[in-house]
Amino acid sequence: MRRGWKVFAAAVLLVLVSGEPSAWADNGEQILDLLLKKKVISQEEYDQIKKEAKEPAAAPTQTPEPPEGKLAPIGSYKDMETRRAGIENLRKEGYRNVWTSLDTLLKHSERVSVGVTALKVQYRADNTDLKPGTASDPATGFAGTVPTRDENGFRITRAEFYITGRMMPWATYYAEADFSRQSEIVMNNARMDFYTKDMPYVNGLYPYLSEIRVGQFGPPFGIEAPASQGLIDFINRAYYSDLSVSSVFLRPGDPTLNPFFKTNGNGFVQKFDVGIYFIHKAPQLPMAPVLEWAVVNGAARNFNDNNADKDLLGRLILTPTEGMKLHFAGYTGTNFYTGAASGPLQPNTDVKKFRQGVMYTYIPPGFPRVKLQAEYVEGNDNGFRRRSWYQYILYRPFSWLPNFEPEYRYEQFTIDTNRPHNTLDRHTFGFNYYFHTNVKLTVNYEIKHDQNGGGDTNPNNKNFFATEIQFRY
Repeated sequence: MRRGWKVFAAAVLLVLVSGEPSAWADNGEQILDLLLKKKVISQEEYDQIKKEAKEPAAAPTQTPEPPEGKLAPIGSYKDMETRRAGIENLRKEGYRNVWTSLDTLLKHSERVSVGVTALKVQYRADNTDLKPGTASDPATGFAGTVPTRDENGFRITRAEFYITGRMMPWATYYAEADFSRQSEIVMNNARMDFYTKDMPYVNGLYPYLSEIRVGQFGPPFGIEAPASQGLIDFINRAYYSDLSVSSVFLRPGDPTLNPFFKTNGNGFVQKFDVGIYFIHKAPQLPMAPVLEWAVVNGAARNFNDNNADKDLLGRLILTPTEGMKLHFAGYTGTNFYTGAASGPLQPNTDVKKFRQGVMYTYIPPGFPRVKLQAEYVEGNDNGFRRRSWYQYILYRPFSWLPNFEPEYRYEQFTIDTNRPHNTLDRHTFGFNYYFHTNVKLTVNYEIKHDQNGGGDTNPNNKNFFATEIQFRY
């Protein structure tokens, strides 16, 4: 018991001596004398305590915490250190994330920052060897990303450059242009992002209203469709996100996937559109739901809308288990058909358009060298129902060669579910090799088949080989 009192007394004195020297002089010695007089402590202990009390206190070693509620501005390096896909974490977590998130670009607090999202040099071979006087493959169709050309060979197929920066403590801008995608320079993204957690008067809404985007952006539908070309795992996008139907059979009355008949409007789901985009988060709820929705023109990128109706689309993203993202997406809108009369479909007709889909990505926590991804999308255009899906797997089999990543994808696209023999399918084999966080080599071979037939004159039956090296800075 006596020893316990000594410990208690020493603890009290340590608290006292941590204060100002004057406090020790006034109170500490009196208490110490009393403890010695009552024989609670010995003379030796008395001398030791007095000696320690006169030594200066050591400076605290812990890192001071930021003030309560004071978060680092979105996009700053301090903020990016907390993000899974942050630039500061890329080298710790491996090379994969640099290709899967635009967050890595919006990392600067400077006014202006420029870079490359995708500089791609490809060698393409799809049995193209045009001689003078021979018929040309169409520049659209499922080979639409490959314009009419003379022969197989090397080409720069992507040159996407971006400029980004901070306009205000709570707002960034991001613009991205592709200089080789089509015959004209294509503006992909051109948007302002507003972050409520740093915004005066409305920061109390965070995280339930986390971000507002205004301008031209990748709409919140699907995984691959709104992604930059530099962020996908294969050379070519899935059919559903990079597809027009000039080379397939259509029944009379089908408005096609591109009723605008404009180059940038092709595809079952447009990759970019103009409007306003909201992001809501509730991390405290089960599965940490994220709701993203937008009101857009519906005319795709770089075009004014040609109908009065606005389109509404969105997705709910859940995390049912660690490493998995599960998406539920929907789209409703109106297109203005301007093509030639086709059966009951007349020019200058409003065409209702619906899309719905479910998607997932999964990187098993216990087996992080595997990535699984799939998307199922179906839609209705003026009564014509379509369906598309794909599943792919990436796998890094060798621990001694972690940058080597074989890949396989199988996909189908049914242009008209009410017509037989109207499905395209494609197998894609290949691999990625990451020379550096920002340099990736991809080799793909595609085996394609169109149930409509047509032989080699149908570009959807032409097998395709490509190798590509990509730079991203």
